[in-house]
Formats: sequence, C-alpha cells, structure tokens
Amino acid sequence: MADAPAESAPALNRPPRKKRHPLSGAIYEELPGNRVRVTKGESWGIFDGFTTRHIEGPLTYADPHMIIWVGGKPVEGLGHRAERARGIEIVHD
Repeated sequence: MADAPAESAPALNRPPRKKRHPLSGAIYEELPGNRVRVTKGESWGIFDGFTTRHIEGPLTYADPHMIIWVGGKPVEGLGHRAERARGIEIVHD
C-alpha cells in the first residue's frame, strides 16, 4: 500500500478524531487542513472534511456523512471524557 504524501498543513492542536464506519469497517481519520484519510483494506483516499470532495488516493468514494463527522469543525466541550482522555475517539459496532 502506498502512503499518502507528507502533510503540509499546520498540525492539529488536539488529538485527531478517528472513527470506524459501522457498516463498511473503513477507518476515517482526521488530518490537518480539514482533510480526512479513509482507509479500507489496502486502499486509501483523502477527502475534504467540509465538501467531502476527493483530493487524492485510489479510494475515490467514501461516506460523506462520516467525512463531515470526522473532518468538520469540532464543537468545543462535547464528547465523552474517556474518549478525550485516550486522545482518540473510535466508534465501535
């Protein structure tokens, strides 16, 4: 599997959000610059976190609702304390 290129956007000032899609099993991971990396098996794609537009990678389609959930602007003060304490947020089936 080829890795995506190094990020040029500024780093996040908090732990990145990461979620597993409950049906497909794909992993949606927040990247700097309001982007989301989606990994399913050996394939990956990078999408814009606001418009859900495909940016790069062989995986060209992903669930737009999950992209916005992971890559959209976070609402301060929301979220489970245990998820914040672990530094990563994953939704399990």
